[in-house]
Amino acid sequence: MKKTKATISSLLLIGQLAFMPQAVGGDVGTKIIYGEDNRYDTAQYPDREFREYAKSVAGMVSNHKLTPSFNDPEKFTFFLRTAEQAQDLCMGERFSEQYVLPSCSGFLVAPDILVTAGHCMTSEFECKTNSWVFDYTDGTTEIDKNNVYKCEKIIDQKLNEKFTKIQDYAVIKLDRAVEGRTPLKFRKKGKARTGTKLAVIGHPLGLPQKIADGAKVKFANLGELIRPIRSILRKRYYFTANLDTYAGNSGSPVFNKKTGEVEGILVQGAEDFDRNVDNFCNESKRRSNSGLVSQEKVYRITKIPFLKDMEENSDDKGKKIPDDDE
Repeated sequence: MKKTKATISSLLLIGQLAFMPQAVGGDVGTKIIYGEDNRYDTAQYPDREFREYAKSVAGMVSNHKLTPSFNDPEKFTFFLRTAEQAQDLCMGERFSEQYVLPSCSGFLVAPDILVTAGHCMTSEFECKTNSWVFDYTDGTTEIDKNNVYKCEKIIDQKLNEKFTKIQDYAVIKLDRAVEGRTPLKFRKKGKARTGTKLAVIGHPLGLPQKIADGAKVKFANLGELIRPIRSILRKRYYFTANLDTYAGNSGSPVFNKKTGEVEGILVQGAEDFDRNVDNFCNESKRRSNSGLVSQEKVYRITKIPFLKDMEENSDDKGKKIPDDDE
């Protein structure tokens, strides 16, 4: 009965807010920095456990960007282009002097299986022409070949947006098992409650790996509140959050900060920057931490059928994973 009353109350609230003046409507659909910039270089992140999780997060790199090194046959080199050069960033933008490389992010769920966003890898052609690079961190100017894994095949992929649902995920088989890295834990059932604290690991703008926290699962943003029926149906598949993410974070694992489980995949946002017309450069959008402007969409990992089947067929059925809904 309590759950029923809560559901009715939530629907009434959505209906009331749907008719609010759209004073902040211009903020809808943007990838931005919410409040303070909470991005850390992985090595600088204070929580050792999350630094360990980061070892199992990779960046997707086009094969043509990796060139065998003349000096060391066990390494690749790549063109050293800074974020400032690649994105025409304004002076003072954080990490603008670091080199960019990956175009998407992804993470291990089994020794030879990686999960990313569906829009990052849409075809077998993209599978064959891209590799997955681990340990691309601050200061990296050459890539160890042992940290580069090719995509052998796409096991499952969906990129679909309808009135009733969205789907945006890809499950990839790598060319060999990844050694020395532990596949990430992920939620098996239920869903994270509004207010659950989150962290994300990936490659914003193609930068060396970053960890960002200080975010939470939000109830709804303004864009969802003005389309309540569609949003109620679609939010079975995703939730919104005030994560500090950019292009390049697509496919990043979004963690429950308390349990260390992956809650979902970072899949959507929009523009990263405002154009500074005085200085002819780009600067990060900055907004408040209000739920009404939280535009980062996280695809719920429980909505990937292959992972359910993988768990059912594993030898670890009896292991108990914490569930926020319990």
